[in-house]
Amino acid sequence: MYHKILSNYLPDTSAPAAVTVGEGLTSTAVYKLVTVQDVKRLLKPRKSFSHKGTYGHALLIAGQEQTMGAALLCATGCLYAGAGLTTASIPASGLTALNTALPEVMYLSREALEDASKLEKFNSIAVGPGLGKDEPVAALLEAAFARNKPLVIDADAINLLAKDPEQLSSVPAGSVLTPHVKEFDGLFGEHHTWFHRIQTGREMAKQHQIVIVLKNEYTFIIDQRSNVFINQTGNSAMAQGGMGDVLTGVIAALIAQGYSSADAAVLAVNVHGSSGDALAATRFVVTASQVAKHIPEIIKNLLK
Repeated sequence: MYHKILSNYLPDTSAPAAVTVGEGLTSTAVYKLVTVQDVKRLLKPRKSFSHKGTYGHALLIAGQEQTMGAALLCATGCLYAGAGLTTASIPASGLTALNTALPEVMYLSREALEDASKLEKFNSIAVGPGLGKDEPVAALLEAAFARNKPLVIDADAINLLAKDPEQLSSVPAGSVLTPHVKEFDGLFGEHHTWFHRIQTGREMAKQHQIVIVLKNEYTFIIDQRSNVFINQTGNSAMAQGGMGDVLTGVIAALIAQGYSSADAAVLAVNVHGSSGDALAATRFVVTASQVAKHIPEIIKNLLK
């Protein structure tokens, strides 16, 4: 039974009053509220007799010399969300920082990305956080596209796509794009209302067979069938830089573990926000690093 309207979840309440929201992922409504029960149903417990190979290998193409923090936060999110193996492709100048901050994370040189065969062993690839927008970075994006398997595309990788929107046709089916509002409008055109923005996201997700995670107070996850899942976790204490980098890493970790792109996006957004909610109960602000490191406890509690 529908009892909520979409405008309750939009900053500008621009949706027609007739557009309603259903409760739970199994609702027949186009717009569905993600519940705790949904998350518990989707999450998979760790198995007995499993090992690091059981939980996939994620590759993160992120960072440049001036923005290594973004790469480290992305890798932290991936590590704490349970990927069996995490490899970061970063500039060589960031190796000391990577080895010091995250000794569990492996390294792949940027030059190695030119050999497509070296990408085949990865179960998921995320590209974008702190990457920059210059010509060599565009080549990294093309190398990831050439693999023709789903990607997690964030930040500067989205901005690069926006420079040539025709590249959207080259984005592998099943990929997850994670734009904030400005990045979304840069890629899909300027929108004056939130309802129009979401409708455009539905059209683009279906046309290109991608998942779009539109980040805001209520984050909207739009899948390849034009369903819109509305996340209810997260809070203003999380309004700090680096949160999106962590989220990208979490999505990559879940895809590496075998979740579908849409399920990975729904779960990642939810547990990311739940981690921030738990921390904000006793803190005025929470940092992206804190959110990432608290995720294992959130998932453990959800699996009880």
